[in-house]
Amino acid sequence: MEKKKRRWGDRKDGVLLRDLDGMHFITPLIYPNRCDNEAYISETIDLTNINAYLKQKNETETEFPYTMFHLIVAALIKTITLRPKMNRFIVNGNFFQRNEVTASFVVKKQFSDKGAEALAMLHTTGDDNIDTVHEYIRQQVTECRSDKVDSTTGEMDILNKLPRWLGKAAVRFIMWLDKHGWVPD
Repeated sequence: MEKKKRRWGDRKDGVLLRDLDGMHFITPLIYPNRCDNEAYISETIDLTNINAYLKQKNETETEFPYTMFHLIVAALIKTITLRPKMNRFIVNGNFFQRNEVTASFVVKKQFSDKGAEALAMLHTTGDDNIDTVHEYIRQQVTECRSDKVDSTTGEMDILNKLPRWLGKAAVRFIMWLDKHGWVPD
């Protein structure tokens, strides 16, 4: 994605879309909540070829095998890279185009009910494939399972240690900052 000069109204994570058609301008105004306009479908997919592909990929990979998760993340990243309009978001009634394609997921530090969790985030390059996504997920999982505390979890823990009323007020303030694109890095 080409780097443009930041203008008034842009955010750190996205560019304000100023030339929208009428329908896209009015949609966030008449549907202000995320769940106001949802659609669901039910689809049955034959995974025979995908399972065979995973089996072939894992013939040489024993330490960190390829899984369906790797395929789905790679497919989503490729789809959003090829269809950038899918990488838009709405804040404060305005449409924004994200600056980059990212994927986030939660990693269990130990496989137990009481195991701690950490947030992993993949920053894509635009030319990712199943192998680069697999390696990046391996790196993120290894890092998250180490003793190092990831910054997001550490920041959430700080808010959780505050008195309940103060923690809620702090989160509301952060959400207000985010609504206006002013959240610090």
